[in-house]
Amino acid sequence: MKHLSVSLLLVVFVLFSCNKEEEKTNTLEMGDFTMSTDVVTHNNPITITYNGEDQDMEGFYYMLNGYKAYPQDLNFENGKATISVPDSIAAIAFNLKADGKYLDNDKKGYLFPILDKEGNAIVGSNSSIEAYKSGNGQNYGLEGDADALVKAIDADIVKNPELKELWGMRYLSAIMRSDNEKGKVLANTMLEELSSKTELTEDDYTKISTVYANLRNRKAMDSISEIAIAKFPKGKMKQQALMNSFYDAKTLAEKETIFNELESSFGMSPDLTYAATSIAAAKFKAGDEASFKAYDSKIEGAMEKAGLYNSVAWPAAEEGKNMEMASKLSKKSLDLLMEAKKDLSKKPSYFTENQYLNSIESSYNMYADTYALLQYKLGNVKEAITYQAKAVGKGKSTDVNDRYIEFLVADKQYKLAAEKANAFLSEGNGSSKMKADYKTAYTNLNPEANDFDTVMAGIDKINHDRELAELKESMLDEEAPQFTIKNLEGEAITLADLKGKTVILDFWATWCGPCKASFPGMQEVVEKYKDNENVVLLFVDTFEDGNDREKDVAKFIKDNNYDFHVLIDPKVKDSNDYEVAKKYGITGIPTKIIIGPSGKINFRAVGFSGNNDKLKQEMDLMIDLLKS
Repeated sequence: MKHLSVSLLLVVFVLFSCNKEEEKTNTLEMGDFTMSTDVVTHNNPITITYNGEDQDMEGFYYMLNGYKAYPQDLNFENGKATISVPDSIAAIAFNLKADGKYLDNDKKGYLFPILDKEGNAIVGSNSSIEAYKSGNGQNYGLEGDADALVKAIDADIVKNPELKELWGMRYLSAIMRSDNEKGKVLANTMLEELSSKTELTEDDYTKISTVYANLRNRKAMDSISEIAIAKFPKGKMKQQALMNSFYDAKTLAEKETIFNELESSFGMSPDLTYAATSIAAAKFKAGDEASFKAYDSKIEGAMEKAGLYNSVAWPAAEEGKNMEMASKLSKKSLDLLMEAKKDLSKKPSYFTENQYLNSIESSYNMYADTYALLQYKLGNVKEAITYQAKAVGKGKSTDVNDRYIEFLVADKQYKLAAEKANAFLSEGNGSSKMKADYKTAYTNLNPEANDFDTVMAGIDKINHDRELAELKESMLDEEAPQFTIKNLEGEAITLADLKGKTVILDFWATWCGPCKASFPGMQEVVEKYKDNENVVLLFVDTFEDGNDREKDVAKFIKDNNYDFHVLIDPKVKDSNDYEVAKKYGITGIPTKIIIGPSGKINFRAVGFSGNNDKLKQEMDLMIDLLKS
């Protein structure tokens, strides 16, 4: 079912007689979902009905008030979920997922202002909606507009000046993104107002520091920080300065000294929990069990403790070192997650209850993978299989699936190994390693047969046809923004010069784990097409800073023997944005943009599944489709 444009459907038809009769409302189609009313008002029930066939469909919504967004689950029973919006909320945003995808409504989303009794949007609703588009909404395919956000905030503040306090420093940040010169004027006005006060509080100093941060005046920020710290030696700015020092510290001894000062002055805090985790992990790696336990005892949260235990157990499993102790800690991490699942009072505010439980389940699967590998290497193969089966979850992780089949084959459970391998490989969630293990299981089950290659050919065809169909369905036809930026050799590369070729832009950074995990596969793609003059691969380094950025990037490429043509995406002047990433709407990496010979964007691939074999096949299919 097509997703109808909300810009048309949000027109509210309210009919009044001279006696002010009840409002007349219409139902609203949102993909395969139906909303019982197109008029959203405070405390009046809204029912969302799902009309499709996806058993795994789900949905949640954000209640919006200014820049604040409060997520809530849509709990469907028999295909229906009913909610109401409290008085404190200005707007609402629905996120509906079916057939594995969130419905973005042509990137406009399903956003609704709260209407008053006269059918008018309440003050603050428009700015709340624009803030969502520029914030959380971008995680679900929406497009934000800095200019529209500022206009909406300005209009709402004119109607209700008290909203300026709600927006606070975010108002300045929004204007700086929209109009830097206008932002500078506002920033200087704010500095004058704050400086005119007879006595400055620590909060005032924090505001001044934030203004200078928006002006990118590091020297002034440091100066204000020094004054505030001298005046409030036990204040938040002192605490933040010490935390910054902790992050910058080069040695473990320095980190411990700073940690002790933080703990004695401010007690344990969420930031300090991170610091304790960092030191504990280093102590474990150094083999200092007593110090590890000392720092571990300072961490109170079950999720944080579980994360620590897994973070030290996984390297031990990979390296085969200190595995007995790592095994005990790994098991504790699983027990802690089971405890956390029973206590929703610890749920972070940015999660709905379902999202929190799903997050715990995802962590459990990941940590079970660690525990299973430890058991396997310790010789406890059946225990390893039990927990690896839990780690598999929905079977979407190639590495986890690979290990499950490996363990089954090692235990000579050939029938189950063959069945599971066939299923994983048929769904595109297996690797060449799994194929080898599948062959071992298959030939042990069928010693007289010699048709394994035929079986695999059938599976490969299933994968090929499914991937091809999905790519055809996802094909785009969007204008590719033009750019000219330099490569590592200082040469200017212009997109317009490449028209007529298939151009793959791989947006990445040296700090991005998934980017780096995908590079062995991308290296094979580069090698395959290096002599094809009609295919160009460009690796756009973005979201990366530092005085030695080009040098660090070049070193990374050289150290890993990658044959990549790397471009350096420059920062936009007086901004935290990056030129090409901003033009292409890149909000997360890795992201691959595939531009066809026509010069249009034909594919956009976000993230990395962990399967380099699948990545290579996807690149091949995209290139072949555009060739034809």
